[in-house]
Amino acid sequence: MNNQNESPFANPRFIASIIVVFLLLWGWQYYINKKYPQPLPKVTTQAGTAVPTIPATTAPEAASVASQKNETAIQTQGTNAAEKTYSYEDDKVKWVLSSHGMGLNSLELKTYTDIDKKPIVFGSLDKVFPTIIDNQIAIFELSKVSDVQYVGTATINGKNFKKTLNYNKETMSFDSEVEFDSAPISLAFTVSDHKHVPTSSNFLMPSFEKQDFLYKDAEKVKTEHISGLKDSESLNKAAANTPLASIGTQYFTQSYIDKSEVLPSIAMSVAGKVAKLDINYNLKDSKINKIKSIIYVGPKLPENLGRIDVLLPETMDYGMFGFIAKPLLLLMKFMFGIFGNWGLAIIALTIVMRFLMLPFNIVSFKSARAMQKIQPELQKVREKYKNDPMAVNRETMALMKQHNANPLSSCLPMLIQIPIFFALWKTIGSSIEIYQQPFFGWITDLSAHDHFFVLPVLMGITMYYQQKLTPTTMDPTQAKILNFMPILFTFFMLSLPSGLTLYNFISALFGVAQQYFLLKDNSNHATSKK
Repeated sequence: MNNQNESPFANPRFIASIIVVFLLLWGWQYYINKKYPQPLPKVTTQAGTAVPTIPATTAPEAASVASQKNETAIQTQGTNAAEKTYSYEDDKVKWVLSSHGMGLNSLELKTYTDIDKKPIVFGSLDKVFPTIIDNQIAIFELSKVSDVQYVGTATINGKNFKKTLNYNKETMSFDSEVEFDSAPISLAFTVSDHKHVPTSSNFLMPSFEKQDFLYKDAEKVKTEHISGLKDSESLNKAAANTPLASIGTQYFTQSYIDKSEVLPSIAMSVAGKVAKLDINYNLKDSKINKIKSIIYVGPKLPENLGRIDVLLPETMDYGMFGFIAKPLLLLMKFMFGIFGNWGLAIIALTIVMRFLMLPFNIVSFKSARAMQKIQPELQKVREKYKNDPMAVNRETMALMKQHNANPLSSCLPMLIQIPIFFALWKTIGSSIEIYQQPFFGWITDLSAHDHFFVLPVLMGITMYYQQKLTPTTMDPTQAKILNFMPILFTFFMLSLPSGLTLYNFISALFGVAQQYFLLKDNSNHATSKK
C-alpha cells in the first residue's frame, strides 16, 4: 500500500476510484441496454386488459403531426368542432390551453433560457398532457371560470365527461380532475419531447447534460436514460401502478402525479429524435367516476417541488449519495444567503467541507510522514528476512506500532471523501440554483463549462503542486505515472460545469495550503527536537 496524505486529487487511489466508478456505471448501463432491448409491450392494469398506446412519431413526421393533430382527433370523434384556446401569462410563465384534450398547446418559462439564450418552450411537438378517452383526443366545450380555473364538457360514445383544470400561480402546477357518469374503457394523458443530445459524450470529456424518463412503481423510483441513445436506437419500456411519471432533463421536468383511486400504467418510448410518455388508466368494469391528478411543467426547484406534492422531489437526481447531497445543497443555499453570489457560495461550501475533513487529513499526513521515516528500517527488515514472509510481517507491524505509523489511517480520509466528493459533484452539477448564474469576469454561467478553460488549467496546475508537496513512499515509476493525473483530470473537467470546476480548483488550492503548513509545522517540530 502506498502511504501518503489522502487529500482529494493528490492521491492516485482516490482519482483511480473516481475513474473506475464512472467506467463501471457507464459500462453497466451500456451492457444492459445492449443485452436486454425490450419491444414495446402492451400495458396492463389491475383488470388485466390491454390499453393501447398512442404511437410515437419520428423526427421527420413531427412537424406534420403537430399541424394535423387536431384534424385527426376531430375526425376520430366525427365532429367538426373548432379549436378554442385560452392564454395565461404572468411574470414567471406563459401558456395556452386548448379545447382539444384540454392540454397545453405550449408553456413558456419566462425566467429561464436555453444554452442558446432562446426561451424554454414546452409543447413544440404536440400538446402537453391532453386527455385521451378510448383512444380519442377529447374535444371539450371549454369555458373560463377565472384566470386560473377552466372547465370543459364533452360527450364521447354516449358518455358525458367534465374536466376541471386549476392553475396554482405560486407553484406553477395544474390540478386536473376528469369526471364521468359512466367509466370509459380507457383514459390517458400523453406528452412528447425532442430527444436531447449532449454536447459531449466521451469519457475524457463527460457532460452533465441528460434526459430521462423517471417513474415510481410499487418498489421504488426508477429511471430510464434517453440521452445515451443514438438516432438509430429506440427504447420501449412499460410499468404498472405508477403514481409518479415524468420526462425531464438536468434542470426541467414534465411530471404527472396521480391522485385517483386507481393507479395508471405508463409506456415510455423513444423513436428517432422523439421521446414520448403515455399515462394510461384501464377503467373497464371500474366503479370510479373521476380521475384526479397534478401536472407540473417547469424547473426542478426542490422547495417548490415539495410544496406541490411529496412525490415530486423524487424527480431530482442526486445519485446514490443523495442523503449527503441534500444537506450540502441546503448549506450552499445558506452560503448564497450570506454572499449573494453562487460562485462565492460554492467557494465557501468547499472551504467548509475541507475544514471538516482537516482532522482526518492531519491524521493521514502524520501517518504518511511516519511511514516515510521508517522506510530505511523497513527495507532492512525485508532484506534480513527475505526468505521468511511471516517474519517480515511481524517485524513490519512492530516497527509501525513503535513509530505510530498506521497505513490504514491514510485510507480513512479517502473512504470518507469519496461519497462527499460524489455528493458535491451531484449537488453542484445538477442544481438549477446555479443554472445560468454568473460568478465574475468571463464566468457568466456556472452551469456551463469554462469557455476559455482558465479554471480547468488552474485546477490542473494546483493539483500538480499539491502532489509535489505530498509525502509519498512511491517508487520513481509510480511517481511519474501520478504526474499524469492532473493532466487527465484537467481534460476531464473541460466540458463540465464551471461551478464544479471552481469547487475542484478551490479544493486543490486548499490542499496546497494545507500541505504547506503541515510540512512547515513538521519541520519546526523536528528542529525543536534537535
